[in-house]
Amino acid sequence: MSLEYMRAATVHIGGRGYPVLAGAGLLDRLGEAIAEYIPSATGCVLVTSPQVDALYGMRAMTSLESLHPRKVMIPEGEEAKTWDAAGELLGSLIRQGLDRKGVVVALGGGSVGDSAGFAASLYMRGIRVVQIPTTLLGQVDSSVGGKTAINHPTGKNLIGTFHQPGLVACDTGLLSTLPRRELLSGLAEVVKYGVIADAKLYVGVEAEAEKLLSVDPEAMRRVVARCVAAKAHFVESDERDEMGVRAALNYGHTLGHAVETLSGHSIRHGEAVAIGMVAASRVAVALGLLKKPDLERQLTLLGRLGLPTESPYEVDEVIPLMSRDKKAESGSIRLVLPKAIGEEPAIRAVSEAEIRGALA
Repeated sequence: MSLEYMRAATVHIGGRGYPVLAGAGLLDRLGEAIAEYIPSATGCVLVTSPQVDALYGMRAMTSLESLHPRKVMIPEGEEAKTWDAAGELLGSLIRQGLDRKGVVVALGGGSVGDSAGFAASLYMRGIRVVQIPTTLLGQVDSSVGGKTAINHPTGKNLIGTFHQPGLVACDTGLLSTLPRRELLSGLAEVVKYGVIADAKLYVGVEAEAEKLLSVDPEAMRRVVARCVAAKAHFVESDERDEMGVRAALNYGHTLGHAVETLSGHSIRHGEAVAIGMVAASRVAVALGLLKKPDLERQLTLLGRLGLPTESPYEVDEVIPLMSRDKKAESGSIRLVLPKAIGEEPAIRAVSEAEIRGALA
């Protein structure tokens, strides 16, 4: 199968564009893909974590052989997204002697992609990064769009850059090894795209929930391709999140990030987003923006997918962190509020009293 056949989307940014590929077997064709889409690459450093390396590191290094790959290991999960870990990664790129035409290849979940993308954006004032997401969350969301970030003790993703990748390759064959919670975390983001952008995708997830839970390859490929196409539209319309268009992608994230932080990241990102989506929908119902059946439809689907829908924390614990979220403006709390499944949501400032009333 040709690489072009697996092109799910092309993200066009300011006269530039990069392909997003989706399909099984891409991990073994990384060298071929980089040669086709980034022909000027002079070498690469593979950035990954110990768990991912044990599963896929050797295959990736073999595939990248023509680029004389070197490998750098970073910590697992959110531990990779600290100042110390970012500094150590940058030091490793320097020691490996990567030049300006070199490529950082990020192989792993969202934390690997965030950390490697952040380092690539700073190294030599910015070199190219190739995203190879190994989680469903990474494939349908975080690998596309150029947002990179590390965390601060007071909040998630508060320090970061915009740095578009040169290539994204989503090997859906890798999803069969995902731990259950990681799979469910990604499915929460799939539901998000259905609510804010694609009613057909939402109906498809309702119809194929059991296939998705059993990681059916063709069902997964369809879901990844539709989510990537939706994400590309938002990114092209508002690359740097300045006009409010891309802000719709934060549906469920304002309260979700607060829940993640309060849990010390023991609650996974997608789990927290599921909780945040339900909370935002309850606010939308209370404000008359969303009909109650669309809230109940989300509760039903998230429940079928095994995702949480209720916050384990009191409203008084969550609101201070929501106020510090990077999407807050002038002290108000901005929420993405759905109006109907598949319809562009409203984005508006909501008072603490309105939030308390809806979530009480």
